[in-house]
Amino acid sequence: LTPEAALNKAAVSPKSPVVIADVWDNPGGGVPGDSTIMLGEMMHRGLKNAALATIWDPMAVRTCISAGEGAVLPLRFGAKTSATSGDPIDAVVTVKMIALAAQQRFGSSFVPMGDCVCINVAGIDVVLNTIRSQVFSPDVFSNLGINPTEKKVLVVKSTNHFHDAFAKIAGDI
Repeated sequence: LTPEAALNKAAVSPKSPVVIADVWDNPGGGVPGDSTIMLGEMMHRGLKNAALATIWDPMAVRTCISAGEGAVLPLRFGAKTSATSGDPIDAVVTVKMIALAAQQRFGSSFVPMGDCVCINVAGIDVVLNTIRSQVFSPDVFSNLGINPTEKKVLVVKSTNHFHDAFAKIAGDI
């Protein structure tokens, strides 16, 4: 599905959360994981009860860590490595949580995500990370203070490996 079609389908789903896999920007497939295409479309629609994980942007993470939890600041993030990754997002964000040396589960293993921050931009919670990693588990959100079961839409950068863990909480995938 295109980003537009996936978000249209999520908008009419009676179930939640709806999990959308951004398979094109899956860092497990070798891409940077810094695309803003899905987030840009979410912002364009004015989506509020949503979260996205992850956007790889070590510089933006460092800026948010320096600003501290609760800080409100103008930030440019994402889309730094390729002309096909969308446009960088320039917005005022709120730093909701900082997690140093963050991890997520993949079965019984732990996968490092590096230092991470949860920011809120235009009503959407976004996890920024410093170590490129595809999304495997809902704890990519919960470890950053986001309750994934309370969101209408969750966007994850992954192709297949997310499915088992997210199927346990998803209303629709």
